[in-house]
Amino acid sequence: MARVPVPDPELDARAADRAAGVLLGAAVGDALGVPYEFKATLSEDQQPRMIGGGLGPYEPGEYSDDTQMQVCIAQVAATGADLRSPEALDAIAANFQGWLGEGASDVGNQTSLILSVAARAPGSAGTAMREAAREYTAGNARSAGNGSLMRTGIVALAHLGDAAVMAEAAVAVSALTHPDPDCADACVLWCSGIRTAVLDGTFDGVRAGLDLLPAERRALWAERLDEAEARPPHHFANNGWVVHALQAAWSAITRTAVPELNPAEGSFPAQHLRSALEAAVRAGTDTDTVAAIAGALLGARWGCSGVPLEWQRAVNGWPGLDGTDLVRLALLTSRGGSDDAAGWPSTPRLVSSHPGFALPHPHDPAVVLGNLTTAQGTEPVEVDAVVSLCRMGTGPVLAGSDVEHVRVWLVDSQGANANLHYVVDQAAREVLRLRQEGKRVLLHCYAGQSRTPAVAAAYSHLATGIDPKIALKDLRETLVNGWHLEAHPELRDAVHELAAPAAPEAKTAGIASRSTETHDATGSARTTDGRTGPRDDASAEQEARFAGKQGGDREPREFLKERHAMSRVRGLLLGLAVGDTLGRAKGELPADGPLRAGVSTQLACFTAEGAVRAWVRGDHRSLSYAPVTAVWHAYCRWATLQGLPAQRWGSGDQMWPDGWLAQVPALAERRGSAPATVAALAKGVRGPVERPTTSRGCHALTRTLPVAVLGSAHGFEPAADTARAIAALTHGDPAAHTATAQAVVLAQHCLTGPTEVDASPGGRTRVRQALREGLSALRTMDAGPASGELDRLTAVLEESAAHPADAERLAKLAPDATAPSALLGGVYVAASFPERDRTAAALSFAAGAPDGDSVACVAGALLGAAHGAEALPVDVVSRHELAWVLDTLARDLVAQLTDAPSGSEYEGGWDPNWRDRYPGW
Repeated sequence: MARVPVPDPELDARAADRAAGVLLGAAVGDALGVPYEFKATLSEDQQPRMIGGGLGPYEPGEYSDDTQMQVCIAQVAATGADLRSPEALDAIAANFQGWLGEGASDVGNQTSLILSVAARAPGSAGTAMREAAREYTAGNARSAGNGSLMRTGIVALAHLGDAAVMAEAAVAVSALTHPDPDCADACVLWCSGIRTAVLDGTFDGVRAGLDLLPAERRALWAERLDEAEARPPHHFANNGWVVHALQAAWSAITRTAVPELNPAEGSFPAQHLRSALEAAVRAGTDTDTVAAIAGALLGARWGCSGVPLEWQRAVNGWPGLDGTDLVRLALLTSRGGSDDAAGWPSTPRLVSSHPGFALPHPHDPAVVLGNLTTAQGTEPVEVDAVVSLCRMGTGPVLAGSDVEHVRVWLVDSQGANANLHYVVDQAAREVLRLRQEGKRVLLHCYAGQSRTPAVAAAYSHLATGIDPKIALKDLRETLVNGWHLEAHPELRDAVHELAAPAAPEAKTAGIASRSTETHDATGSARTTDGRTGPRDDASAEQEARFAGKQGGDREPREFLKERHAMSRVRGLLLGLAVGDTLGRAKGELPADGPLRAGVSTQLACFTAEGAVRAWVRGDHRSLSYAPVTAVWHAYCRWATLQGLPAQRWGSGDQMWPDGWLAQVPALAERRGSAPATVAALAKGVRGPVERPTTSRGCHALTRTLPVAVLGSAHGFEPAADTARAIAALTHGDPAAHTATAQAVVLAQHCLTGPTEVDASPGGRTRVRQALREGLSALRTMDAGPASGELDRLTAVLEESAAHPADAERLAKLAPDATAPSALLGGVYVAASFPERDRTAAALSFAAGAPDGDSVACVAGALLGAAHGAEALPVDVVSRHELAWVLDTLARDLVAQLTDAPSGSEYEGGWDPNWRDRYPGW
C-alpha cells in the first residue's frame, strides 16, 4: 500500500525563491553546457558561454533534452498530482511521447529506444513505458545512463512535505526509462538534496538521502560521494553513466568555493551558482547533462535570485518557454498546483491599488521610475525596456508595446531575500546595460516606494559614482507619491554596502563647503544643502584634502603665478605631444605637411580639459573638486567622437559631446589603438583602484601626465592619488597605477623645480635635480611594493649619469608598451639628455625604444616641464596638428587654477564664454 503523503509545507519567501530556482537552475546549466557537449574539455582559464550550437543545433540560451524532459514532468507536477500514482505516471509518459514526436532535438539512445518500443505496445502509456524499460535493462548491462537523473529535480518539489514519499516518486519516475538500481538511487539522493536545499538552504540533503536508499547500498554511495568530494569534476569523464554524472555534478558543487559576502568588492555568496556550473561544464563529455544536474541542486540552494540575470534573460526552449515559465511551473509544483490568494504565479495580471506614475530619474531622465500600475497599464510610456522588481502576471508588460522585459526576484520585506546584495547589484547593472545600449528604461516595483528607489540609487552609483546617501536623498525628493524604504532597512543598507570604498578622488579631491555633490547621468552635478544624518569616516576624509584647505580657502600654491610657469605648463603638454608623434614615426618625420598626433596626445587633451571642467563645476556649485569623475566623462566624449561605444551623458535635447574639444576634427580621427581604454569605456563602468586586473598598458600613464599641473597647484600627494584613480578607470594592474602616480609626481617636480642651476663641472642639472627631488617626495608617501619601483627609478637615474644615451640599456629598461616601461624609459632618456639645448636629440633617441611613442611621450613631458615650451624643437611644434589645442589647454588650465575666468557661484567672472567652452554641468 502506498504511503499517504504528508501535506507540503507552506514556503516562506526565501524557500519560495529557492523552489523557483530548481527548474530554472537546471535549464541554465543545460544551456551553458550545450555548446561543449562531447567536445574538447575546457581548461580552467576558458569561460563557458551560452552560445548555442551543440548537438541540436541550439540557439544561444536554448536548453536541450535534459530540461525538455523535465518540463514534461513539470507539466504534470504543476497540477498537484502525486507523481507515484498511475495516472500521473501515465500523463508523464504521454508527455514524453508527445515531446519525442514534436520537440525532441537531441535524445539519449536508451530513452529513444524505450519510447519507441512503448509507443507500439498495448496498455496505458506509463505501463507500456515501464515494461519497455524493464526489458531493456534486463538485457543490457549498460543501462544505467544519466537520462533519469538529469530530469529528476522537479520531482523533489512535488513532495517537499515527505522525504519517504519523495523517494518513492523519484524511483517511480526514473523507472519510466531507467529502472537500474544505480539510476534509482541517484535520483533519490539528488531529490533529497534538492528538497533539503529548498526547505533549509543547505546542501546537506544529498548525504542525508543515504538513509532513503536500501540499506545494502548506502555504504557504496557514501564512498562514491567521498570520491566526488576528493576529486575534480573532469576525473569523472564517463559521465554518461549515472554514477559519474552525479559525481561530476557533486564534485563541481562541493569543490567550488562559496565567495565571501563583500558587496563593495563585487563578491557575493550566490556567485557560487555560476562558478559551480562553469566547473560542471569543464567536466567535459556530456557537459549539458552534468551542468543540468548540478543546476537543479544549485538553483534549489541559491534560488531564482541567485541565477545571473543575463542567464535568466537568455534561457529558452521547448515548448516555447522562457525563464519566467520555468519559474511558474516550479512554483506551482511546490504549492501543490495552486496559485496564491492573488492568483500568482498564473494570473495574467496582478491587482494594484496604487495610482500609476512615471517620473524621470533625477540623475538620468532616460530612466523612468514607476510602479506596477504603470507597467500593467494601457497609458503609453515612452521606453524601450522594463525592469520589474516585483511579482508580475503572465500577461504582457506595457500592453501594446514591444519592449524588452527583465524580471527580478526581489521581495519588499525584511529578511525575505537571501541574496539581497547580489540581486540589487544585478538589477542595477541591468539598468546600466540597457542604458548603454541606448534604451530608455522603466524601473518599477509594486508601489514604486521602496525597491524602485533602492535599485535606482544603486544604478546612480554605478553610472556616475554618486554617493548612495545623496542618491537616495535626491530620489526621495523625486518620488512624491510615497516613500517606504525606511520600512526595509536591510534593503537601504544594501545600497550603501554595495558602494565601493571612497574613491581616490574622494579621498584626495574632495573639499566640502556649503553643500554636497551629486553627479547625474547627463553629466550634471547637483547640489543638495543641509545634509542629514551622521557623517562617516569616509565622508570626513573626503572633505579633508585636495589642497589641504577648506571651503573658499582654496588658493593654489604660488608657482602657477610665477613668470615662467606658463612656459613650463605649455612645455609639459606640448612635450608629451611632440614625443608621442616622434615616437610613432620612429624619429623619421615627413619632410613637410602637418604632423599627426597619437592616441596618447588625444587622450591627454581630454584629461586636461576634464580637469578644467572639474574646477569650473566646483567653483560654480560650491562642490568638492572631482577631477576623476570629470576625466571619465571626458574620455567618454573622446570615444564618442571616435565613433566608439561609450556611455552617453545628457538628455536627448542636449548636445553630445559638448565643450569646445568636440569641434576639433583631429580629435575625431583614429590615431592608433588604446585597447584597454576603449574596452573599459565600452563597458561603461569605472574601474576602482581597489579592484585589480591585469591591464597595465602605457596609455594609463601617458594620458594622465597633465595631472602634474594640478600637483603644482595643490601638492604632489593628492595629485599622485588622483593619477592612480584616473589610471584605474580603465587599467586595473596596480603596477600601472603606481607608475602613473610616480610619473605625475616626477613631472610636477620638473614643473616646479629651480630655475637656477649649477653649471659648473659635476654640478646638478635642472632635470636631474628635479627628478631626485621627485623621488625623495615619493619615498615619503609610497610604501610596500612601490618602494621597489622607486629603487629601480633611482638606479635608472644613476645609470643615466654613468651610461647616458645607451640604446641597448634603453631597450632593456623599456621593452614593451606598458606603463612601467614607459616610465623607466622616459626617466632614463630625460636624465641622459638633461641640457636645455638637447631636447630634440633626447626625443629622437627615445623614439628608438621598442615602444618609442610612450617613452618619448614621457621624456618629452619631463623635459618640456623642466625647460619650458621654448626648448622643444620648433620645427616639430610648429607643424603639429594639435599644438594649438595643447597650447590653449595649457593656458586655460593655468587660468582656471589661478583666476577662475567664469567666476563662482556667488561672483561673476571676466570671461562670459568660459562655461560654454568648459561646461561644469
